Amino acid sequence: MLLLGFGYLMTFLGKYGLGAVGFTMLLTATAIPLNIAVEYGVRVMYGGWGSSDDTSSPLPLGISTFIDGEFSAATLLISYGAVIGRATPTQLVIMAIAQSLFYAVNKVVFVLGMISAEDVGGSLTIHMFGAYFGLAVSKALGPHRDASAPNADATPISDILALIGTTLLWVYWPSFVGATETGVSANENLCVMHTILALLGSTIASFYMSAKLGHGKFDPVHIANSTLAGGVAVGASARLAMTPVGAFVLGIVAGVVSVIGYAKSSPILESLGIFDTCGVGNLHGYPSILGGLASAFFVAVDADNVNLPDITGMPQFFRQLVGVAITLFVSMTSGYFTGLVMTGIGPSPVEYDDGVWWEGEYFE
Repeated sequence: MLLLGFGYLMTFLGKYGLGAVGFTMLLTATAIPLNIAVEYGVRVMYGGWGSSDDTSSPLPLGISTFIDGEFSAATLLISYGAVIGRATPTQLVIMAIAQSLFYAVNKVVFVLGMISAEDVGGSLTIHMFGAYFGLAVSKALGPHRDASAPNADATPISDILALIGTTLLWVYWPSFVGATETGVSANENLCVMHTILALLGSTIASFYMSAKLGHGKFDPVHIANSTLAGGVAVGASARLAMTPVGAFVLGIVAGVVSVIGYAKSSPILESLGIFDTCGVGNLHGYPSILGGLASAFFVAVDADNVNLPDITGMPQFFRQLVGVAITLFVSMTSGYFTGLVMTGIGPSPVEYDDGVWWEGEYFE
């Protein structure tokens, strides 16, 4: 899902295919071991040594550990989509190091710790955090340079490769949402079923909206991205009793919101100096906010669900809303700070051009 799905989804840039797939490998390989160490440290500092199986000594390694590492890598790749083609490899590694810490703090300390929000599939901790962290980094890096804009133009081959990434992500997304629930078959089945239904809804809605806004024709950008929006939105509620209809409708709304974002929101962001290369705000940002708000409704409907924390004080409905607010604040502030650090390295000599970083006779 990470190497093939995310990697090929971002090959829509006509002259940056090697960077899309190659640097996806670099960031994935960097993020997984980094997160295993950093998240373990954050868990220990927050809960104390031996407070749970995740904080025992020595560092416990198992399938769940690597799943957490891959979740972190997915968050980083979402952020990468916002700055792909504009950040240097050194800047990307700096982003990976910084995000591993801020991601772990937001997830362990705030969303799943102090707030105790429900987020089994990562609508908040993965998609929302990754999208708005990346957008904040993009804002700090500044707008793209117009002289190199033609390098970002898609080609028929690059659009087809991007759709290959989309289909791979689509197929594996249900198992991604249910990855932490493999030990509880009932929860895993709910996660898989609800995610498939949400993806079906967003796919149908994306094709309809794309044709509607494109005067009868489909935009490859919409189909490559917005079809996945249902998987983003359903993550926070996937193991709740949201019903098949609820999952399907949530997917439809997510697809509509995502396509409208690509058509209307992206130009507005660019006018504000935020250039979102891959449109992560439209695929991961808006649908994750929708998913967070929807989770507040579904936890209220399914208040007795055994997966919800049995704690007094703030109702779970408000915990979901606070989780959304905290994640937006932490991701944007930490992302902007990270972007300012990255600017000290200096910009890429030419944007969206593989020839700057890769060797090949075809670049000569």
